[in-house]
Amino acid sequence: MLGEFRLGELLVQQGLVTATQLTEALARQQLEEERVPLGQILVNQKIVTQRQLDSILDAFGKRERLGEVLLRNGTITRQQLEQALAVQKKGRRPLGQTLIDLGYVDDAGMRHALAMQLGIPFLALDRMTVDRSLSRFINRNYARRHTVVPVAVAGQMLTICMDDPTQRGVVEELTRSTGKVITVVTASHESIGRALLRLYEERVEARPTETLELLSEEQNAPSKSKYAIESALTQVDVLVRQLMSAAISRRVSDIHLEMLSDRLQIRFRVDGVLEYLEPGELHDSCSRSAREVISRLKILGKLDITERRRPQDGSFRVKVERKGKQRAVDFRVSVIPSHYGESVVLRILDGQNAPSSLDQLSFPPAVTNKLRELLNRPSGILLVTGPTGSGKSTTLYASLMTVSRPGVRILTAEDPIEYVFDNISQAEVNEQIGNTFAAYLRSFLRHDPEVIMVGEIRDQETAEMAFRAAQTGHLLLSTLHTTTASGAIARLLDLKVDPNTLASSLIGVVGQRLVRQICEKCKVACEPAPQLLREFFDERPRGVRFYKGEGCTACNRTGYRGRLTVVELWQPSEADIVLINKSATIEDIRASARKSTLSMAESAWLLLRDGQTNLEELVRMMPYDAVVDFRQQALWKAKRLSVAV
Repeated sequence: MLGEFRLGELLVQQGLVTATQLTEALARQQLEEERVPLGQILVNQKIVTQRQLDSILDAFGKRERLGEVLLRNGTITRQQLEQALAVQKKGRRPLGQTLIDLGYVDDAGMRHALAMQLGIPFLALDRMTVDRSLSRFINRNYARRHTVVPVAVAGQMLTICMDDPTQRGVVEELTRSTGKVITVVTASHESIGRALLRLYEERVEARPTETLELLSEEQNAPSKSKYAIESALTQVDVLVRQLMSAAISRRVSDIHLEMLSDRLQIRFRVDGVLEYLEPGELHDSCSRSAREVISRLKILGKLDITERRRPQDGSFRVKVERKGKQRAVDFRVSVIPSHYGESVVLRILDGQNAPSSLDQLSFPPAVTNKLRELLNRPSGILLVTGPTGSGKSTTLYASLMTVSRPGVRILTAEDPIEYVFDNISQAEVNEQIGNTFAAYLRSFLRHDPEVIMVGEIRDQETAEMAFRAAQTGHLLLSTLHTTTASGAIARLLDLKVDPNTLASSLIGVVGQRLVRQICEKCKVACEPAPQLLREFFDERPRGVRFYKGEGCTACNRTGYRGRLTVVELWQPSEADIVLINKSATIEDIRASARKSTLSMAESAWLLLRDGQTNLEELVRMMPYDAVVDFRQQALWKAKRLSVAV
C-alpha cells in the first residue's frame, strides 16, 4: 500500500521529485548538525512547495505524531507521554499544552518538536534583526490577534513566523491579502511576542510619561505615610497602575479585560476601535495574575469581590501627574460574569477631554451657528440622537457650556455623570433608591432653572415630564437612540407623546456619528477602492484628492488620530409642524424634514473635501440613508468643484 512507503519514495512516485533530487536531499540531511526533516530540506531547496508537502503528508498519513517526535528526540519518556495522554483525555486540551502544564517539556522544546512534526523551520527569532518595513504586509491588529510576524520577503515569497503554524486559514487569508506566496516558520511564544513589539512599536510601559496615584481609602488614610503606602504595593497593584497609565497615555476611552479559557485578553478602545494590548511583560503578567487583577479592580470600584454571579458597577478616581501638572481621571468599572470567569470594562473619563464650547466639536459652521440660535431660545426641547458611542453626551456638555453664564441656572440628571463642571448642578441617577430621570425632573421644576439637561429620554414617564418642563418655560436638552434626526418623531410617538405637544415644544434635533480623523503626521494621497467610489459617486469626481494615513508612532500605526463629528441638524419648519399636528405618516414627515435639515451628507462632504477623513470611515460609520443622500448630492457637488477648479 502507498501509505507504507517512506516519504521520499512517495514523493518520487507522485512525480514531485526525481530520484536524483531525493538522493541529494538525503545526503544533505546527513550533513546537518541537528536532524532536519526531509520535507523541510526539499522545501528549502525549492524542489517542492510547502502546500505540496502538506498535501502529501496529510493525504497518506505520513506526518509523525507530536508525541512520537518528542519520544524520538529524547525530550520525554514513554511513561510521561502515556500520563500526558491520560490527562489530555480528561481536560481535552492539546497534547503539547498538557505536556507543558505537567512540566515535562518547556515552550521552546515543544516548538522544536512541532516544527519537526510539521516539517517547517524553527527560528531563533531573538537573534534576528526585524525589518520594520515588513509591517506593511500585515496589519498590526491582525498580527497581534493571530500572533504572526512577517520576517522576510524575497520576490513573491513572504516568510511569516506563526505562534500556531497549524492555522491554515490564516495562511490563506494572508495569501489573498498580500498577493504573496506564504512560507511558514515558527519560534518560541516569548520570542514572537518580543518580535511583534520590535516590529510594531516598543512597549508602552517601557517609556512612562506619567505618574499615577490611586485616590482610594488606602491612600487617604491619615495613619499611613505616602512612603509606607508605596512600599506596601503588591505586584498586582503595580500591574493595575501600569495598565491604567498605558491606557491614559494612549488616549484610550475603554479598557476591556475578557477571561478566555487559557488567558486574559486585554484590549484598548482608541478612537472608537478596539486594539489588542501588545504582547509583552505587562500583557503576560496580567494574564498570569488575571483573577488577582480583576479582584483588585473590584476593590478599587468598591464592589463585592465575593460576588461572581451577578453584574456589578462601580467607580474610582486616580490622580495623574504629567510634566509637573496634576489632573483627576475617573474610572467607571463594569463587571459581568462570563463562561470562563468575570470580564471587566473600565471606562476612562478624563476631565482634560471635557468640551468647553460648541467650537471644539468641529461641526460645520452652518450647523454651529444654527445650534447657537436654538440654544438662545428661552424654552423648548433640543434633542441629540445617534447610537451608543456617537458623542451625544459630549455635544450636550458643549451646549451647556455654551449657554452657561452667571445669570443662568443649569440642572442636570445623568446616568452616569461623565464630566464634573463647577458652575452646573449635576445629579446622578440611581434607580435602586428611586432617583430616576422622571423623579429628578419633578424636583428640578421646583428649583426654577433656566436650562435642564436629562441624560436620556428612555421611557414614557420621562418623556412626559420633559415636555411638561419645556412647556413651562425651560430649555431642555436630552438624547434619544435613533438612527436619524427625523427618526426622533417616531420614537417620541412610541413613548405616547401627544403630537400637538410635540409640535409645539420640539425646536431642533441633532443627529451625529463619529469618524476617525486621518493622522496629520503620516497623511498621504491615495486612490480609494473602486467599490468604495461607487458607493458615494456616479463617477470619479474631478479635482478631489483622497487621503489615508500610512501609520506612524503618533497614531500608533493605525493611520488615524482623533475623531470628528459627521452631523445633521433638523429644525422643524412650519410645514413639518403642520404634518406632526395632523398625525401624518412618518414617511411624509421625513420627506418634509429633508427640506429643513442641514444634512449629514453635506457635513461628510466637507470633511472629505478638506482631507480630514476618508471614504472607508464614512461608509463604516454613516447610516445607509445618509450614504444614499451623499450619492444623490455628490454629482452636483463634483460638477461645482470641477467648474471652480
